[in-house]
Amino acid sequence: MFQVDRRPTATRVILDLLTASPKVEFGVDMLTLAGEIMGLTAANMRVSAARMCTEGRITRTTRGTYTLLAEALPAYTEVSSWRTRIERMVPWDGTWTAVEHSRVKRSDRAALRAHNNALSLAGMADWTPAVALRPNNLDHGTNGLRTTLSRLGAAPECHVYRIDELSTEDVDAIRRLWDTISRTRHLQEASRALADAARASDDRTVAENARTSLLVGSAVISTIVRDPLLPQELAPLTPLVELIEQMKEFQDHALTLWLELLEDGQRT
Repeated sequence: MFQVDRRPTATRVILDLLTASPKVEFGVDMLTLAGEIMGLTAANMRVSAARMCTEGRITRTTRGTYTLLAEALPAYTEVSSWRTRIERMVPWDGTWTAVEHSRVKRSDRAALRAHNNALSLAGMADWTPAVALRPNNLDHGTNGLRTTLSRLGAAPECHVYRIDELSTEDVDAIRRLWDTISRTRHLQEASRALADAARASDDRTVAENARTSLLVGSAVISTIVRDPLLPQELAPLTPLVELIEQMKEFQDHALTLWLELLEDGQRT
């Protein structure tokens, strides 16, 4: 079943709003109203916004409004470009891009967590304890993967290279590293969640629709961003393409709804 986080933190709400509308400057009153709609207190939203400023993830302008500091968010490029994500894919030549990370330190848990998250966002799967890999079907090949992993926070001790001429047995084993059946089912469940949210909108208030759109939309975008972008030879691409198109329409409507609510100061 498709999972939606029904209790988002103030930090999550602020990041979702600012990431979805990077050109919009959000005043404190807009953020506190957004928090109220999401079941969070005004104090919670103010404290979280101030802390995020201190951490350098958002900034406060001279007009007292908040904007995103995209360069401080490692995954911003992936999240902000979900609409065009499949355009990164190129025809697969049967080779693989690999990351050898046996020298990555395990003692720094925060750094290790960031490293593993970077590999996950890049669609890498563990082949051996020391090597993770993915199909070589993304633009710019190994150089592009190096750049992506560095931006996402992968450990500098890892090495990126291309693998080819594997044995038939190895290739068969590698193909099974991704659970493509579960992946397709998850994409289809995300699609149904969007359809259900849109279908029930007439029975909810404007604020309830805004809340639902943020909760469901955030979960679906996360699903899109974390899709490994496997080539057609390994997994069907159609479910991802259809979900992205569906999510575009859903978010366009949701953004209009949210901005009208926040700019008008409405609560119902």
